[in-house]
Amino acid sequence: MKCCSACFDKTLFYESPAHGGWGVIRTAALVPELYMLFVAPFACGRHGALGALLNGIKNKVSYLYLEEKDIVSGDYEAKIPQALDELFEFLPKRPRVVMIFVSCLDDMLGTDHEALNEKLSKKYPDVIFRTGHMNPIQTDTTVPPLVGLMNTMYSLLAEGIQSQKRISDLQQVSFIGNNCPIDKNSEVYRLFSENGIRIRQIKECSDFDDFCNFRNSCLNVVVNPVAKYAATNMQKVLGIPFLLSYVTYNPDEIRTAYKQLQDTLCTLGKTVTFDVEADYERAVALLRQTAELLDGKPVAIDFQASKKSITLTKTLLEYGFTVRLLAIDGVPSFEKESFAWLQEHYPQLEVVSPVHHDSPKFEYYSYSDCLCIGFNSGYMTNSTHVVSIMDDEANYGFGGVIRLMDMVQTAYYHSVDVAELIKEAKIVV
Repeated sequence: MKCCSACFDKTLFYESPAHGGWGVIRTAALVPELYMLFVAPFACGRHGALGALLNGIKNKVSYLYLEEKDIVSGDYEAKIPQALDELFEFLPKRPRVVMIFVSCLDDMLGTDHEALNEKLSKKYPDVIFRTGHMNPIQTDTTVPPLVGLMNTMYSLLAEGIQSQKRISDLQQVSFIGNNCPIDKNSEVYRLFSENGIRIRQIKECSDFDDFCNFRNSCLNVVVNPVAKYAATNMQKVLGIPFLLSYVTYNPDEIRTAYKQLQDTLCTLGKTVTFDVEADYERAVALLRQTAELLDGKPVAIDFQASKKSITLTKTLLEYGFTVRLLAIDGVPSFEKESFAWLQEHYPQLEVVSPVHHDSPKFEYYSYSDCLCIGFNSGYMTNSTHVVSIMDDEANYGFGGVIRLMDMVQTAYYHSVDVAELIKEAKIVV
């Protein structure tokens, strides 16, 4: 495998125009009736404001800009309650939740946010206060920004739990970690409906009370690694068991995942039967059909397209695709087995880190004929055949395989301008 041993070294970080994702503000905005107060210097606030404008959530965010004198004098913390007084006078309706977002600067100052939130809760007992962090300096820690944010969001379910006891509903299962609802063509809806189970997803919640109903689910299905920490704490605090079922495009893994889901629900007391053989065959057939259509055309895959991009690479190679380039920023623990398989069976595969400081030197013209799955690989190769997908959005199960293969076939037939795709994706670093 053509992978420089130093390509995953922690060094200077290159931010290409294609790098980014949902961002903490856009993700937090998924909680209904939540409002954000962003407390930061101008530069950090400007970044958040642009992201909010791009994604149509400017009406859920306000900004308290800090000057140097606020930081040096210690007046920084005292300004927050004053800003909230003004904010509540301005807003037409008081939010149910206020998340006070702070930047890396706050990590250096060591603000006591628990004490601050307690003080604010006494003044405004009808509002729940939480702290959000936009701190890229925590990216390499055990709780990076999006992981911590996801935990904070779902910690809201514990509010008032003493007075409103959780009821484990065997007819309700929550999917967490997916910012977009699973595509309605996925077989998961049919399978759950046939067994009398409702699926709950955060994007479909109508209001905060509806969101709080998540705590009555009998099981949390974790489809994205960033939600594992939140699911672990929900099990500890609320007693909701969880099952790791990360999005994958390997039909055999999907079939196994459904068997695990079936067994878990049966253990909890909900007898279910998931017949997925016909779905399995359809997914396998479309994988083979798409490989035949491409007929050796090289494929490039990047880590922003799928959380299991290494397993996706392995799957496509097993089904006859010609994968030439894999752009990843590291090898997470749940991908180590697939990575070892690639090293053994496809040593010629080119592996690069698109965030390494040397990535601007990448010889894109040697790869411009690739069909790219993801924006990063599209940007790196300057390809005109790019699949517009980020973080497995809307994909799950065999329906996810079929949806991705449909997107690959569309990309094969149609040329695009990757710069326009990046704009349309409204990427926020």
